Amino acid sequence: SSEQPGSIMSALRHLARRCASSLNATRGLATKTSPKGSGKTAAKAAASASPSSDDDSGSPDHQEAAAGTAEDGTIGAEADKAARAAKEAAESFTRWAKGAGAKLGDGAAKAAGGAKSFSETADKRSGGLMTTIVNAFKEEYKLAMMDPGDAAMERRKSAPGYVAPGPVDPYEGTTAVALAEKKKSRFRAAWDSVSEKTGLGAHVTSVFSKLEGLKQTPAYKKGEEMLEEARERWETSDNPMVHRIQDITEGAFFAETEQAEAYRAIQQRVPDFNMNGFIAEVRRDVPKVLGAYLKGDVEALERCAVSKEMLERMGGQMKLWQHEGQFVDPRMLHLSEMELVEVRMLENAPMIVLTFSCQQINCVRNKDGEIVEGAEDDIQSVHYLWAMQLEDVEYTHSDGRKYTAPTWQLREMVLRGMMAVAA
Repeated sequence: SSEQPGSIMSALRHLARRCASSLNATRGLATKTSPKGSGKTAAKAAASASPSSDDDSGSPDHQEAAAGTAEDGTIGAEADKAARAAKEAAESFTRWAKGAGAKLGDGAAKAAGGAKSFSETADKRSGGLMTTIVNAFKEEYKLAMMDPGDAAMERRKSAPGYVAPGPVDPYEGTTAVALAEKKKSRFRAAWDSVSEKTGLGAHVTSVFSKLEGLKQTPAYKKGEEMLEEARERWETSDNPMVHRIQDITEGAFFAETEQAEAYRAIQQRVPDFNMNGFIAEVRRDVPKVLGAYLKGDVEALERCAVSKEMLERMGGQMKLWQHEGQFVDPRMLHLSEMELVEVRMLENAPMIVLTFSCQQINCVRNKDGEIVEGAEDDIQSVHYLWAMQLEDVEYTHSDGRKYTAPTWQLREMVLRGMMAVAA
């Protein structure tokens, strides 16, 4: 850590100051000692240091004791103090260095463990992010490779909040009616408080009672009759200006258009409706519907999103072809993009009208395979007008339960014209 180098320097400075103070004390003592005293002290030291035949002063134990019992105030005593202080400082520094080293080792281990944990967490998060990005790219690539109508349906089903159509379990809870006290607004509470304290409420009630009594007078009744007569003349007037004013006052001038009403009905019944996705899904179903119609396949046509009214009309034409033994070439060479014509209401249900064209082979054969109309290379650009209406259709669940769901169905199909395609 940042505090450890500072602690080391502080210990070193403390050791240096102790050694310096001891040396200064020794030097001061040497300076104060006179030469005479020094000579006596030296003579005493020499006499004590000389060997004697009567004792064991020359033994090592005696010499060590003599060295350890230097006289106070002498240079030897001060040197001993300085040595002991230096030794204590060295031991203290050694203990501190060991503790600091242990703490530094623990901190390094913790830092290494934290770095490893952070690295592992970062690897996991980066790996999860990369996995999410790769999965999203794969999903978009899969949708890009699909038919636009199928891709639009997949996006609609995978959107947040999508609820798949199906039977709804009946409510089996309580149906008891409970009274809820309506919370008063701040203004209403303040008005009630003031009217109770000042009696203003009773005064206002008395005023309204008097006004109600005026309605029973002959003059008031005569005025009501005159007003009713004027209202009747206004409503039955044939004046164009009066009709224009009536339209404005009744809201017809600013009323909601039929297209806006249809869009509002669609959003109420299909909250996740998207016009581009809807057009893509209808364009996907065009080859299925026209192919089944031209082939005379009633069962395949019933599986398509076709209304009962349109099934009856198409079924009549298919029965006519079957009765005459004619077979229409069902091949479609090209399908153009769809264009929105209008959005309107029909029989209280929203309807979307689309137009498109497709290239078909105008070739009709009999049961013997002979061409009775057109030719094999007679390519025609056929222009259609489709009206899709949102209706409640009844379905049967896998468990046998029935339910209804809003479904777009082909309500009208109009052949607007045909034009030969130049070879």
